[in-house]
Amino acid sequence: MGGAKSKGIWGVRNSDLFRGLDVQNLASENPVSYIDIGTRGGFQDDLAAIAFAVDAIGFEPEQKAFDILDVTGTGPWRSARILPHAIGGVTGHQILSVPTDPVSTTLLTPDPAIGRRFDKSQFFDVQEKIEVETLLLDDALSDLELPSRDFLKIDIEGAELDVLKGSPETVDSLLAVKTEVSFLKHRVNQPLAHDIAAFFHERGFELMDLVDQAHWRREGYVIHPYLSSDNPRYSRGQLVQSDYLFFRSVDRLGDDVPAKIRLALIAMAMGYFDYALTVFESPDVTEHVDESYGVKAIDLVAPASRRYGRKVHRRAIWQQLRGLVPLLRYLKNH
Repeated sequence: MGGAKSKGIWGVRNSDLFRGLDVQNLASENPVSYIDIGTRGGFQDDLAAIAFAVDAIGFEPEQKAFDILDVTGTGPWRSARILPHAIGGVTGHQILSVPTDPVSTTLLTPDPAIGRRFDKSQFFDVQEKIEVETLLLDDALSDLELPSRDFLKIDIEGAELDVLKGSPETVDSLLAVKTEVSFLKHRVNQPLAHDIAAFFHERGFELMDLVDQAHWRREGYVIHPYLSSDNPRYSRGQLVQSDYLFFRSVDRLGDDVPAKIRLALIAMAMGYFDYALTVFESPDVTEHVDESYGVKAIDLVAPASRRYGRKVHRRAIWQQLRGLVPLLRYLKNH
């Protein structure tokens, strides 16, 4: 199910990776807003490479989770705020269902049959129901005086589409979205991944990636390529949920050069340098960047790509080495 996919109170690693490069001045003069609905565990590190140019706004309605996050300072971000609001598809009272494992707290009604099917009832058996006052995202952001609404990360256990449909002003202004999607109805009347994909396609977004996939077996979490102690001992898992990453199609931004620049910066921060280069090579953006900064598109993208790629390569090697420990332990026991 869902949960914190970041580390630390601010949840950021490798922040400010692009400092000292030509892209730093461009980013500093075109700051990006990062809106996080479901900030349990801290802000994720999607935009960490340009943290110095990011204004982060988080929403976490559960009091215990909020108390952990309610700290002074802004961390690595240009600015940061976390607000104790529940964001929903309507303004009014709604019921928050808290299961045994509160990481799956939801505004929808969990389906315990799915929990029984996969022997994961801790995500579905409701232990507490809390009445909360929900706000539309449009309303929650209206008083914050944000110059733009650029990147949205939303992970609220099935109610994502309700929030998006309820705040068209924000959706129409967004440049990128990372949203949790489900391929099974974990909750009653929950929209599935294809519903969310259709929603964004109709609004001029392109599906860029499928990330953080979760596969489940009937028992336990040991899936391909390993054997477990369960019977049967081996099986591929069923894809139950993931995150979709959408970028606004550059063609839908018309002559809005600042929005195109922010879109390219988001793409670079997340490692999609090909897409960023495509945006920077739009004639109006190319002309603006050349005249204002005296730099070509490829000279903005290429050095950042090299630095980012080296960091990813080193991390991949380290993860491979770390993975040898459980692999050797597994081989010893099997």
